[in-house]
Amino acid sequence: MTSTTLAEITTEDLDQVGDLTPNEVARALIVLSRQMYAKVRELRDLGDKSAKAKKDAKVAYAQSFLSADGPMDIRKQIAELAAAEAKFAADATEQEVSACKEALKSMHAAVDIARTLSATTRDEMKLAGSGVHGA
Repeated sequence: MTSTTLAEITTEDLDQVGDLTPNEVARALIVLSRQMYAKVRELRDLGDKSAKAKKDAKVAYAQSFLSADGPMDIRKQIAELAAAEAKFAADATEQEVSACKEALKSMHAAVDIARTLSATTRDEMKLAGSGVHGA
């Protein structure tokens, strides 16, 4: 596995992770950091989108409810029908927010793994240079 960054490693490559140099791991950490910053910006934008979708759903419901005629139960059902698409959109954007948060958690785990790999690689190189590690 020559000149591969950690960000390019798949689960099938895990047995070859030890071939990464400390510099490659450092580059992978930089890539992961940039990806995390981009994901944080995406999460912020999705949060804004979700808030707007929730507001739109409430407004659609309220407008329909207030303009409907008949008993309260009928007006509620009319408003529910009128706001169904807007409520669905709000739920869908909330799922996007949730998925983005999970992706960020996964990225944090990848950074922790990369840090561990970096420390392990450095330690192995020190031991190899000292002749203690079977060298």
